[in-house]
Amino acid sequence: MCRAMTDMKQADIIIEEKPKPKMTRLYMMADNELYVNFCIAVHRLKAPIELLGGLIGRDISILNPAVSRLHPEVVLLSVKDLKEDTIKEIEHIRKENPDLGFVLLLEVFNSQDTEKLRRLSLIKSEGGTAIFLKRRLAKIEWLCIIVSAVSQGQLIIDASLTPYMFSGKPGYTFLKKFSLMELEIISLLANGYTDPAIAATLCIDDKTVEQQLNNIYSKLKSDSEIADEYLRVSLAKLFLEAVNDLNRNEELIVQNAVNQM
Repeated sequence: MCRAMTDMKQADIIIEEKPKPKMTRLYMMADNELYVNFCIAVHRLKAPIELLGGLIGRDISILNPAVSRLHPEVVLLSVKDLKEDTIKEIEHIRKENPDLGFVLLLEVFNSQDTEKLRRLSLIKSEGGTAIFLKRRLAKIEWLCIIVSAVSQGQLIIDASLTPYMFSGKPGYTFLKKFSLMELEIISLLANGYTDPAIAATLCIDDKTVEQQLNNIYSKLKSDSEIADEYLRVSLAKLFLEAVNDLNRNEELIVQNAVNQM
């Protein structure tokens, strides 16, 4: 047996190497903390992401020259909120770079920004798009998954944002009952936020949250026989069920899918 192995020609031994995953060229415009934490995550996970560098600050007008110079496949952009100049700049960059993917992280989303959100998600491009609330990314590692998905042309919308995008469409009876402000509160409630936390997140006082919830509960009770002690739990359950149905119907990849990876 030993002699047979010794006599075996080197050509007879075939070593199959696993193909290396395609590297995604990424450029970031974010605060220093996010940039550093993401770099650490990419290194720790050995994610197939090539970091081309980043800009620290919020002046999005300086992003286009960097994109033109470095030719990234995906841009990760962290902004405080959806401003008109941000959307216009993204539209301009994508017109010049139709294959470019965008990952947009929002610190704050207000109900009055709904039309901007719809407009941003519907920008025609071959590149993928992801729009997330920064506070919803409990693990920085999720960003690696999101960046890779966007590089493949996928559309990813944070599950907490989808009700605002489609609440006006026919067929979503439960969501159509509530105003955009009420949907903001319900979304936070369904994600485990207490009333004071909801008030702090939306920059409103506790009394306003209480008043809004009373209006929400009144609408809920008008269409169903739910005991008062179960209103909060029932509201969260109905909202999450409606969002899950909406996501399936609209064929969107949402954060729930990311959570399962």
